[in-house]
Amino acid sequence: MDESTRPAQPPDGRALRKDAERNRSALIAAGSELFDAAGLLPTLDDVARRAGVGVGTAYRHFPNKYALAQAVFAETVDTMLEAAERAASMEDAADGLVAFFEAVLEPQANKRALGKLLRGAPGEGPGAGDIRARVERCIDHLLQRGREQRVIRADVAATDIGVLMSLMAYLIETFGEANPRLWRRLLPILLDGLRADAPTALPEQPLNTSEFLSRLTAG
Repeated sequence: MDESTRPAQPPDGRALRKDAERNRSALIAAGSELFDAAGLLPTLDDVARRAGVGVGTAYRHFPNKYALAQAVFAETVDTMLEAAERAASMEDAADGLVAFFEAVLEPQANKRALGKLLRGAPGEGPGAGDIRARVERCIDHLLQRGREQRVIRADVAATDIGVLMSLMAYLIETFGEANPRLWRRLLPILLDGLRADAPTALPEQPLNTSEFLSRLTAG
């Protein structure tokens, strides 16, 4: 049998999977760019063109732009959590605390379409428990090391950090349209209050974990 009559060989399955993974990654990257710039106004066709893939390919991966937005959200959260965990492992706990707040707040301020989802991520929903657990581990690790290094005040509780993060998220949601970088101006004021040499002791008791989570998930 010569080559002209030989049956075509089926495509290699691994190559097809890699091609599909590349297309999906390209769609998520393009969706992130377009949604950041214009909210959820871009269509899935727009995203396909930006990604350089066919419209049919886009719809094979995502039934609509909202499904794509969820995939972008999941990837954004993963990136945010990885940055937070790197911050928590920094040698200097004071520097780590700054980097931790920046890691959590930056995407909330910069992701126009996904900001509200990001701000609500520690509440209830798919994966919320894992997100919350990873953030809690970062905070606990930072506070423990900060106290050992005597750079973070000893009377601050983990739930205090959670409340402060919620306040900054509220600031972003309320004033972000006027100035998306306002949170950066005010973050040093917040962080100065967490320093070990802060001049005023904290009155009253912090929220316990149950009280904090009950209000966080009620919003």
